[in-house]
Amino acid sequence: GFAWFELVDLAPSDPTRLAVAVSLYWLVNVTAMMLFGERDWCDRAEPFSIFFSLVGRCAPFGWQRDEDGRLHIALGWPGRFLFELPPLPTSGVLFVLLTLGTVSFDGLSRTFVWLAAIGVNPLDFPGRSAIVTSSTLGILGTWAALSALFFASVCVGGLMSGERRFGLLAGRLVYSIIPISLAFQIAHYLTLVLVEAQNFLKALADPFARGWNLTGTRDLHVTTSFLNVYDSVVLIFNTQTIAIALGHVIAVILAHALLLDLTDGKRRVFLAELPLASLMVFYTAFGLWLLSTPRI
Repeated sequence: GFAWFELVDLAPSDPTRLAVAVSLYWLVNVTAMMLFGERDWCDRAEPFSIFFSLVGRCAPFGWQRDEDGRLHIALGWPGRFLFELPPLPTSGVLFVLLTLGTVSFDGLSRTFVWLAAIGVNPLDFPGRSAIVTSSTLGILGTWAALSALFFASVCVGGLMSGERRFGLLAGRLVYSIIPISLAFQIAHYLTLVLVEAQNFLKALADPFARGWNLTGTRDLHVTTSFLNVYDSVVLIFNTQTIAIALGHVIAVILAHALLLDLTDGKRRVFLAELPLASLMVFYTAFGLWLLSTPRI
């Protein structure tokens, strides 16, 4: 629903429309927390709590409590703290894949290739109202295609290695998708953050439209001119490329480590991870293509 509102709704940035959506979302979650308990609802149903909890475990550091009850900072490979979690159920696997699928479609939906496929002239874009149906189907189709590829790679790897616990494999290996999803989020929203951060600083100076200038940034001129300068565009592109490549490198290593916990023998581990690693290589190329292909 959040992805649809952001990518398909006719005016998701309209202040009134956005305020209504946020208020309804707040009301639903507060009511649910009162009915089911805050911890249970946030751990199992509220999507942002779940996603950010998983993302937080990708950090190279975390907290550990010793026998005396004291907290210590623990360092390790990014994603190591995901090992402490039980395998995700099918709904959890699909949720993680959804976080990657929606941002992938957002990038795809702006490309000339996609617009040509749905019969839209990219140089004469008719507006969101003309592509509501195709965009809705595109989100669902991207999610379905990614899910099919992931489950197929897990099953093929399980068959090749002799591991028949496909549900367990999928529930554990999907943790390796989280760094890729995070990398795509960083790469995709980088330019948006660079622009909206300026709007944030401007609004911060006068949050209630009272004529204040609390931070001295009320008269800040919001600019997108850096998107028209070659050197800054190259810097942005290189940052996006590094994010995607690094996310996939971490994912491959994490998948290997997760399989070591499930499968014995180097040959079995190699066979089990080969299809998923191939999928990750393909998705790396897909992500870099999204960054470099012409778009509106």
